[in-house]
Amino acid sequence: MERIRFAALRVGLGDLQDLQKAIALAKRDWRDLLVAADFAESLTAHQAWAEQALRDNPNPMVIILIGLSGSGKTTVGRSLARELGWKFYEGDHFHRTENLTRLLHGQPIPEADSQAWLGKINDLIGKYLAKKQSVVFACTALKESQRMALGSNDAVQLIYLQSSPSQLEERQKSRKMQLSNLERLAYQTSVFEEPSDVLVIDTSDAPPALVESIRRALNV
Repeated sequence: MERIRFAALRVGLGDLQDLQKAIALAKRDWRDLLVAADFAESLTAHQAWAEQALRDNPNPMVIILIGLSGSGKTTVGRSLARELGWKFYEGDHFHRTENLTRLLHGQPIPEADSQAWLGKINDLIGKYLAKKQSVVFACTALKESQRMALGSNDAVQLIYLQSSPSQLEERQKSRKMQLSNLERLAYQTSVFEEPSDVLVIDTSDAPPALVESIRRALNV
């Protein structure tokens, strides 16, 4: 940073090249610092991710992981996106604040709000496809109508992370706020419509194995 500050003072004197050189040196300094701090592997991975995320894809894909609370949608989705160099989004975060509170306590969301929520996700999907970039979503699409709305484009791949009731309950108990987690799971189970005509992945395995299964099934 000192290199840049010093060079910036000289820009007023017409030494723009000094500023450009200082920026290049500062970048090298920061990279050397990260390597010395054993961040070299992470740095390389991040660079590869950034290059992949910005690269146009002639056949972009949208992967949407669906399933009940505790099925591992977020964990698997983030890992999958990281490996592929794609962006990841948590679908529930597109709900209004008051509806997020309803979700946490296992309460239904007004139909109009549910439609608005699906619209936001679909708008984002459209933007990524228009840019020819791929993306991963985790989404608690409990009803078939919701999944049909999200999967209307051929580029969208819906994947159902299927877990047994005992697995889901055990995972919820291991989280904080156990009572609300169990309430949410009970509500979701009561309204959940089992998906049909989608890729089904059993979640008995650990997340890395699930990511590998998804990549193998979709050839990505």
